[in-house]
Amino acid sequence: MPTSPRHIPFVGRVQEMAELKVALDDALVGRGGLVMLAGEPGIGKTRLTEELTAIAKDRGALVAWGACYEGGSAPPYWPWTQVIRSLLTEPSVAVMNALETRGAVIADIVPEIDDMLPDMQPAPEVDPTQARFRLFDSVTSFLNEVAISQPVILVIDDLHWADRSTLELLEFVARDVATRPMLLVGSYRDMELSRQHPLSETLATLARARGFRRIPLWGLGSEDVGRLVEAVGGIRPPPALIDEIHDRTEGNPFFIVEVTRDLAREAAVRGGNFDSVGSFRIPEGVREAIGVRLNRLSEECNQVLRTASLLGRVFDFALLAAVMADPSEDVLPDLIDEAIVSGAVREVPGTDERYEFTHALIHETLAEELPTRIRTRLHARIVDAIETIYADRLADRSAELSFHCAEAGTMVAENREAHYARMAGERAVTAYAWTEARAFFEQALEALGTSASPADRAAILFGLGRSELQSLSYPDIQRGWDNVARAFDTYEEIGDSRAAVEVAIRSQHGEAAHVHGTARVFSRALELVPSESVEAGHLFRLHGCAIRYEEEDAAGSLKALERALEISRHTGDRRLETGVLADQSEFSHRDFDDDGAVELGLQAIELAREIYQPFEEATSHFIVAVALVALGDPDGAWLHTEAQIRLHEKIGRSQATPLYVQYIIAYLRGDLSTMNEVGGVLESESPGDTVQLMLVGIGAWHVGNRSGLGERIRAAREDVTTGPLLLQRVNNLRYLALASRLMNSPADAIWAGEIARSILSMTEITPADEANARIAAGLAAVVTGDAKEAVEHHQRLKNLRGSGIGWGFPICADRLLGLLAHTGGMPEEAQSHFEDALKITAKAGYHLEFAWTCYDFAESLIDSDEPAGIEKAISLIDDGLEITREHGLVAIEERLIGLQETAASIATPTPSYPRGLSAREVEVLRLLATGRTNREIAEDLVISARTVERHISNLYTKIGVRNRAEATSFVLARLAAPPTP
Repeated sequence: MPTSPRHIPFVGRVQEMAELKVALDDALVGRGGLVMLAGEPGIGKTRLTEELTAIAKDRGALVAWGACYEGGSAPPYWPWTQVIRSLLTEPSVAVMNALETRGAVIADIVPEIDDMLPDMQPAPEVDPTQARFRLFDSVTSFLNEVAISQPVILVIDDLHWADRSTLELLEFVARDVATRPMLLVGSYRDMELSRQHPLSETLATLARARGFRRIPLWGLGSEDVGRLVEAVGGIRPPPALIDEIHDRTEGNPFFIVEVTRDLAREAAVRGGNFDSVGSFRIPEGVREAIGVRLNRLSEECNQVLRTASLLGRVFDFALLAAVMADPSEDVLPDLIDEAIVSGAVREVPGTDERYEFTHALIHETLAEELPTRIRTRLHARIVDAIETIYADRLADRSAELSFHCAEAGTMVAENREAHYARMAGERAVTAYAWTEARAFFEQALEALGTSASPADRAAILFGLGRSELQSLSYPDIQRGWDNVARAFDTYEEIGDSRAAVEVAIRSQHGEAAHVHGTARVFSRALELVPSESVEAGHLFRLHGCAIRYEEEDAAGSLKALERALEISRHTGDRRLETGVLADQSEFSHRDFDDDGAVELGLQAIELAREIYQPFEEATSHFIVAVALVALGDPDGAWLHTEAQIRLHEKIGRSQATPLYVQYIIAYLRGDLSTMNEVGGVLESESPGDTVQLMLVGIGAWHVGNRSGLGERIRAAREDVTTGPLLLQRVNNLRYLALASRLMNSPADAIWAGEIARSILSMTEITPADEANARIAAGLAAVVTGDAKEAVEHHQRLKNLRGSGIGWGFPICADRLLGLLAHTGGMPEEAQSHFEDALKITAKAGYHLEFAWTCYDFAESLIDSDEPAGIEKAISLIDDGLEITREHGLVAIEERLIGLQETAASIATPTPSYPRGLSAREVEVLRLLATGRTNREIAEDLVISARTVERHISNLYTKIGVRNRAEATSFVLARLAAPPTP
């Protein structure tokens, strides 16, 4: 007799099981891991996992299962909801203790926690991005604490059907699993993945985690097929038949079981002998095999199963009975029993009468059999049935209802679909599942009928815009704000001030620099609230940022932020205070007050840590880092970038911003290995950020890799002409002007100069954007030799003197001023600026910028055509070449060599020093003889202390001395008199 469907034996998989047992052993002793089982439908992923979890239970582990379902009828995070519910079914004391401090947050995705903890205080409100992180962190902390008391095995089946939020939470939980007594097991159909599939990106992320294993499952071998056929069919068939089954099924266990059951039935009819069924026809595919099984059921049973398939992989008996017009509830249990006996469905353990299709393939096959006309009618009846049976829990089933409404099409009223899609979207927003919320609100807006009220339309627009602001990237994010503004305007038109203010405040998204049209909304909202209220404080902050970027109103922005800070301290809103301090720090740096930026940023960091605001803390680390780069403290800046990276890893943010600063530091230092390492990651993190791509392209140009820079320049040009915000345009423009200077391209410089001048002609512009536009225009004037314009920009930028490196831009301000002064015919000012730049870059260890300063300074001296200038230029070129050769900076080395040849061709005869000493070497020796230290010599000659050390080491060998005393004697004896001409 064939084996019962609930007792299919476990056959084969020796190697795969061995790998899983190793992962289990590691997890049980605290070295957790993540295993992904991949294979085609029916290959045995779930069966293999069941075998593993049975072993885990025997060894004392907790096991929790979750599954993803096809079709979009499940709410966001559904597998995680199932996992947590599983752990809460019969919770231990440890589980309840772990839940107690986190239940208010986790209840957003597991509502029944509210009933389990009736005295629980609601979680405090935070901004949406922070709230999403808090949810992820709470789920992860809950699971980790449970695992400490008892090892945990978490299983999530069918990840190819997972929503994006489920996958993002999986990535978050997986980060720390390697150090916990926890094993995550996932399964997916690899045949359904494309590069664009959300799971593909998640798998790439998970593969970088410690303890990750991917186990592909292939068909069983011929010998294992024979064992499975014998175990399922109850008799050993002849070898030829085993080989044919193996060939036709390709070793797919589910297919083999279906074929074997059919074969066993036919053999039983013929006396139980497999030898007598030589003419047995093996189905062409697994779906045909399933069809053979279903054909043996009564038509009434098939009708019930086809209807049940529309309810999902798991279905409620009560709901199925309500949808079925016939048979009656008296007959339906018998038909379900018939399906259970056949192995098509099984009962789900628990108090509710629920059933599950035993395999996804059976569920899919049945659903595909229904004609469209019948399918749409059934979906409409399902909506009616859910409304009747679950009238008091419709919000919990809103995702299901919106799905069935969409499938029913015109069989349900359009506003009905809009109602449930909006409800599902609002539930998704509550769980911070922004991508899924966006889809629901889009469905609601599309389904909204012409008779809908303005308030309903505004609510949907607000939900859509808010979810778009959280889930879209630049430039698409503008679409989100446009929908928010439409919602605000609608609420204002109908006189609902409270809702309008809520729209304005709750649409915070941290992307003020990437959207436009916000200032008007925040200004109007401020008129609708009391001037001293907390709401006014948040709106003043939002308005201050908006007018800074949109209206170039720096003074008004600072005034609004000061007002917001006053309100935050008066009302005790420390979250608002932290955000305002971070904004003030950023704007101080943009206005070239880097000391102020560091002071404010450190205050924001300290306060953010006290009240646990990791997002504001991360932002403040970034501002402090770029300010420290400008102040010549790259080591301090690097520490802040590392702190930001750690925070971004924890909160799941892109690493692009801290990596950008790290690349700037590596670039200035001429650190090629770090540039290469960070640049590769930066490009993968921000493939659409033209500013960062320009920076990395220019860095590659310096080491001789000039391919691809042209394409980057074209993309940046496009952003300069189409970018909606001035900040974006001037940032790109600076790099385009820099590229024209590096590659000596007058045509590109002319274009950049024209755009920069048009920006400078604007009536309203912030000091930072004006300075950056002048930087671009100034570099363009240097390339084209426009003396008049160079003088103008020099005069306007003189306040940058001594400010180091400007906002995220790898040029020393004094070198730029030196270039402008030289181009403008002001040699004394140029020399003073260049000498300051040499001191700043040498002290900070900015080797690449030091080498460029040597080049620019030397070039200006050669242009002066004075003998003393030529001699100094030759020394500068020597210093620059030493740096470039040490660091492999081939592009600037080529320029210096060319300049060296020019200097040599016009130089006066070099004085003859003994032992072939150069003028620079004599300078070093004479300073050494006066008793100066290496650092003092470096400061006098404006070179690095390391260069001085190399000079001295070479000099000792050249003049045949061993120490400073002997070198001093040599100077007194041989260098006291002037050199021989």
